[in-house]
Amino acid sequence: MENRPDSTLDDVGEVARSKSVARLRTTAAALLVLVLVAGILGFLGVRSSTATAQGGGYELDLTYPRIARAGLDVPWKVTVHREDGFDGEIVLAIDTSYFEILEMRGRLPEPSAETAGDGLAYLTFDPPPGDEFTFALDVRIQAGRQWGESGSVSVMDGEKSAVTIYFDTWLVP
Repeated sequence: MENRPDSTLDDVGEVARSKSVARLRTTAAALLVLVLVAGILGFLGVRSSTATAQGGGYELDLTYPRIARAGLDVPWKVTVHREDGFDGEIVLAIDTSYFEILEMRGRLPEPSAETAGDGLAYLTFDPPPGDEFTFALDVRIQAGRQWGESGSVSVMDGEKSAVTIYFDTWLVP
């Protein structure tokens, strides 16, 4: 007969004390500490970013969520600057696929007209006094969203884009 252990637990202590299991436990603990430190320092919360572009006589600034989590309020604001003021209506073209990750709660100011086509929402605004116009969305990331989205915002000059900003929002768990 062969040598059988008296119990199925006889070799448990040897496996649990092996160097490979110890390395695995150390690595798992280090990853857990890394995630906790990232959370404490705010790296897992909302990170906004600002993008700027110039063209066609316009300067376009966009403040948007670069990194966010589902269910959190996020900043989204477009500022259009034109040196000598605005001659007529301001038309913003925003990528409609980007709106899929947002839960809209309001916008300021409300557009005087809006339409959509070719994957873009066209928002038309009356010209403001002065040489700067700001449009802001009161939004949060939809609950249950797991993936981010890419988008674009343009100032239209007739049928063509005068200036465009492309941006990405990443969602983290």
